[in-house]
Amino acid sequence: MIKVNSSGLNEVVKMFEGLTNETEGTMKQCVYKGAGEVANTMKSRVEALKTQSDNKRTDVRLPYTYEKEALIENLGIAPIQGGEVTNTKVGFDGYYTNKRGQQKPVPLLANSINAGTSFMKKQGFINATKRAAQNPCIDAMQKQLDKVINQLAKGE
Repeated sequence: MIKVNSSGLNEVVKMFEGLTNETEGTMKQCVYKGAGEVANTMKSRVEALKTQSDNKRTDVRLPYTYEKEALIENLGIAPIQGGEVTNTKVGFDGYYTNKRGQQKPVPLLANSINAGTSFMKKQGFINATKRAAQNPCIDAMQKQLDKVINQLAKGE
């Protein structure tokens, strides 16, 4: 018969028990931190979009200043979905009023700027955001997870 005594192992077991009791909330915190990084990167990409004045007439145009402002104002993070997989989306929601007074969906505007149309020049900012924000997003989520694990280890 082998008998093993360990005093440090009990602390580790308590830490993991505390972590499993708060897993969903912890994962939501981590995902929210990562989404915040993506949203910040997206905002800076939208602010860097080229625009043109409202009175300039061309067949294929750049977005107007008020369209760019509508993108910035309507950028957001969707409610975080929990469960087996914790996720969220960063994107555009809502409507803006164009120069003719018509309500237009902001996601449609974002897509037309990103992909280009017969009347809008392409300025691909969504995929560029995804590539640029990937590592900062992962780092932010990892830092948040480490912070929560350290708090649980200390018994806070």
